Amino acid sequence: MGKEKVLVSACLLGKNCRYDGGNKLSPELLKRLKDFEVVEVCPEVDGGLPTPREPATREGDRVLTNFTRRDVTAFFRAGALKALEKAKRAGVKRAFLKSKSPSCGEEGLTAELLKKAGVKVEWF
Repeated sequence: MGKEKVLVSACLLGKNCRYDGGNKLSPELLKRLKDFEVVEVCPEVDGGLPTPREPATREGDRVLTNFTRRDVTAFFRAGALKALEKAKRAGVKRAFLKSKSPSCGEEGLTAELLKKAGVKVEWF
């Protein structure tokens, strides 16, 4: 039997996919991941948003950009569904996600979908 597969926010792995074009590389998380097989995900990019992009905030069931107030909910939902598909295909039961993100954060659409599907989520 191989290593347990876990879903991980790509920005925490050092991928420059955040709204500001940067990443949030987490050395602490990288140490923990040596015991797992990583399934990388960036729901915002997978949902069709560019990098860099205007920051956005979840407001109820919608996600709006912070400055122009553009409704980008459809992109966030599409990315959340793709992340859930990846998790199901890989048999993922745990996810390590970026905190304070409208996708992956504690109140994010992706985190919400994963938790409803029974995936245990931890934030970094």
